[in-house]
Amino acid sequence: MNRTTELHPFSVPRYPSGNPAQRVIVQVLVTQDAGQQRHAQLLARADTELRHLALPQYADEAALGEALATLLSEARVGVHLELHGDEAFIWSLCGVARAAGLLGDEITLQCNESGRRMLFCVHCASLQAGTCADLQPCRQCGVMLEVRRHFSERLGAYLGVCADADQPYAQARP
Repeated sequence: MNRTTELHPFSVPRYPSGNPAQRVIVQVLVTQDAGQQRHAQLLARADTELRHLALPQYADEAALGEALATLLSEARVGVHLELHGDEAFIWSLCGVARAAGLLGDEITLQCNESGRRMLFCVHCASLQAGTCADLQPCRQCGVMLEVRRHFSERLGAYLGVCADADQPYAQARP
């Protein structure tokens, strides 16, 4: 195994940087924070219409997701979506965009490495928000999970497996 695959295996997401290659007519920016700096950068490009949805403007992430779904349902060819935030935020909204018909090339993900990320427990099949820690208890079944470096784009979550198969619930063995 070479050093590149050790540092970044194929099973975890990569967040490309740079400008999209296709002709963009409408740029949709969705940010977890106010996103003023990126909003100003995109406004400087006079050749595209800009729509900005920021989480602080909505009651919660579900309301923001509904607003994004409505906006994308009315969209035409030439839309590019840019999502900024932690992994739990951007991947949940990426699912909304995919359900609306956007392709991977029409979505740019900018990830804040610290913050929440989604975790899928293989023992009870629950999907839950977690931290960036390598060991976390499952909120549903209580098993201490080791978070693997394997990511499901479909679920937008990392795989969590039992950290100690001999003591899955951290109980003392007789």
